[in-house]
Amino acid sequence: MDNPWKEVSLDDYEHHMALANVYQLQTLDRIMSEQFSAHAVESVAVLGVAGGNGLGNLINIPAVKQIYGIDINPSYLKASAERYPQLAERYRTVLADINTDCSKLPEAELVVANLFIEYVGYDNFAHAVECIGPKYVSCVIQIDPAEDFVSDSPYTSHLGILDRIHNSVNSTALTSALNRKGYVLVRTTSTELPNRKIFKRLDFERLSEGNGKQPSCRHATGQVCKSVLS
Repeated sequence: MDNPWKEVSLDDYEHHMALANVYQLQTLDRIMSEQFSAHAVESVAVLGVAGGNGLGNLINIPAVKQIYGIDINPSYLKASAERYPQLAERYRTVLADINTDCSKLPEAELVVANLFIEYVGYDNFAHAVECIGPKYVSCVIQIDPAEDFVSDSPYTSHLGILDRIHNSVNSTALTSALNRKGYVLVRTTSTELPNRKIFKRLDFERLSEGNGKQPSCRHATGQVCKSVLS
């Protein structure tokens, strides 16, 4: 079965996220500004970059010399590149499905993954982090009250297909998964949204420097990634 993120229109997704009662697009843009500024790094990989919301914050951070936008949907990647011509020299898109193969993932010092882990699971996410080999990982997970993960809106019916791959994420299990890869939790912050949902940001740091990408990077299924040392 194909990943449903390949079927969701970017317009539907972004219009839903930007609604006043949802206000997630705007909130993530602000949070990403803080994520990009929190650490002195020269390379950043954004997992689940979609249309590039938040990338504009990197225009004024010239110290970041290489930016990778990683997604499963080629039309999302095309839109993300077209929206920020100011980043053209530094921005590269990467079409990849980390559920099956991480061989295309680049090395980067910082991984940013917001509302992404819910759709790939702890093990696949931790595996992708291991393959990228960052010093820092910053991610946002969503904490829900009684409502569904996807807020009610005129676009909800178009996003319903995502239910078949969505799983709730909690900070304890996520921290445990990254602990096993050598990362420790160094910071948490929370932001409440208009509909009472909460964005929880968790920042991790690698305990030791290591050597970047792992030469025998394996998925939870035991499958070895092809050529992770690109």
